[in-house]
Amino acid sequence: MWRQLARHARPHAWSATTGLALGLLALGPALKAGFILSYDMVFVPDPPLGRADLGLAGGPPRAVPSDLVVAVAARIIPAEVVQRIALLAIFVLACSGAAALLAAWPTLPTRGDPPALLAQLVAGVCYAWNPFVAERLIMGQWALLLGYAGLPWVLREIRRGDQRIRPGPLCAALLPAAIGGFAAMSISALAASAVALCAPPSWPARVRGLVTVLGVVLLLSLIWLIPAFAVPFHADPNGIAAFAARSDTPFGPVGSLLMLGGIWNAEAVPAGYGSWASTGWLLLVLIAAGCSVLLAARQRICPGLGIAAVGGAVLAALGLSAPGRAVLAAAISLWSGFAVLRDGQQFLAPLSLAYAVGLGAGASWLLGHARRTRPAGSAAGPATALGILALLAPVLLLPGLAWGAAGRLHAVQYPADWLRARQIMASDQRPGSVLLLPWAEYRRYRWNNGEAVFDPWPRMLARTTIWNDALRVGPLTVAAESPQARMLTPIITSGQPITEALRAVGVRYVVIDAGPLLGDSGPHLASLAGLPGAQVVLASRDLILCRIPPRAGRE
Repeated sequence: MWRQLARHARPHAWSATTGLALGLLALGPALKAGFILSYDMVFVPDPPLGRADLGLAGGPPRAVPSDLVVAVAARIIPAEVVQRIALLAIFVLACSGAAALLAAWPTLPTRGDPPALLAQLVAGVCYAWNPFVAERLIMGQWALLLGYAGLPWVLREIRRGDQRIRPGPLCAALLPAAIGGFAAMSISALAASAVALCAPPSWPARVRGLVTVLGVVLLLSLIWLIPAFAVPFHADPNGIAAFAARSDTPFGPVGSLLMLGGIWNAEAVPAGYGSWASTGWLLLVLIAAGCSVLLAARQRICPGLGIAAVGGAVLAALGLSAPGRAVLAAAISLWSGFAVLRDGQQFLAPLSLAYAVGLGAGASWLLGHARRTRPAGSAAGPATALGILALLAPVLLLPGLAWGAAGRLHAVQYPADWLRARQIMASDQRPGSVLLLPWAEYRRYRWNNGEAVFDPWPRMLARTTIWNDALRVGPLTVAAESPQARMLTPIITSGQPITEALRAVGVRYVVIDAGPLLGDSGPHLASLAGLPGAQVVLASRDLILCRIPPRAGRE
């Protein structure tokens, strides 16, 4: 078995090693001991298994099954090691996958020799290092990026020699997207369906291929599809405007999208990107797009990828126009799960792969043309130099992704009082949920250098956790999706004591970020937090833990 694995891995060794080097360069100091906490990327020590891991605790199942996979893996190796493996795997799979996708086509003139390897690495580096990866990594959307990294492997399996699509290997190729969940699988389904329809020569074979692809996608999606239909949640129409693509370059929102940027969060733009310095990246994208149309499409390198790229770009731009926003609103009113389309920029993944394949095909044509026209090799030097320049261009033009995204990503340790508070709540046999205050979704902890991060407590606790999952984006507020949060919001924001209201809905503990109450101590803390009668179990500079006792005679 090991010999067979080694034989299959050998052709991808160079591209996988290049991807690992890119991952090490991107993470840099973040690889030291501790946890990397950035926006949606929240890993915690010894994560428990709970209802939330199956999407049964309320709200959309965005973290299903990624949180479940992490919690299970953390029972074998430390959670911080699981995080490092997942992040490095993104770069390894993306680089080797794009290279393998390009190598699968016998129409390339330099197949099977060093120039072919250089062309494959050009495709791999372009796919693994670009604004899309940088912005989503800073946003902490590692699960989405894992599906992004596995996408070229999925398309390669579908297009393997124009044979009948094999469900088993396709399932294996889709595993990264299956771990990524809702958004990752939706993106993979879009690209895989387009390629399956363009793969075989006859329509009956195309239909069979599409049915196979959709069947496998459906099977692997059941773990999040079932709770998405079974557990109701609210999708605020304000999210359409809040999550619409925005301009992060001087070339407007459409230009930014075509350059693989345009994320809705202005704080997720990598350092040094977005000014006129991004003109170099625009030039690279134009070259890649031209090569994709003039070379990759003519040589039928992954037919259908272009259709998926255009379709993804259209979805990404829907929120930019009134008719597009109307279409999104109608879809979300039909089923709240279509809210995944609000953040349309994530559907640029097929376009990113089309650029990478096009740039690799261009490098292959250039090197092959040099060898054919000048057999003595007099033109090989300049052609090789251009190929190496294309290989290095993504890294040189986007230095803000390097070294922990220019310091944005760093490793930290959770404070000791956090672990102590978790132990107190875990050892309490009385049931009850946990409420998180202040009433906001994201935190900026001093021990995390003030970087924004999704509140880690829902992943720290096995108990049901209630927090405000409403999100403020500029002047817009996207209303809470969880029914519990929507019910409690007017009570918590009323300015009146909330102890009795929380007791009535079964809240046992309240975890308070201590920042707003620093300088106070003793029994007054509970009253200051609007919790008169609650017991202060733990108070430190990082957090305050309050227990809400039941009514007299029920303890």
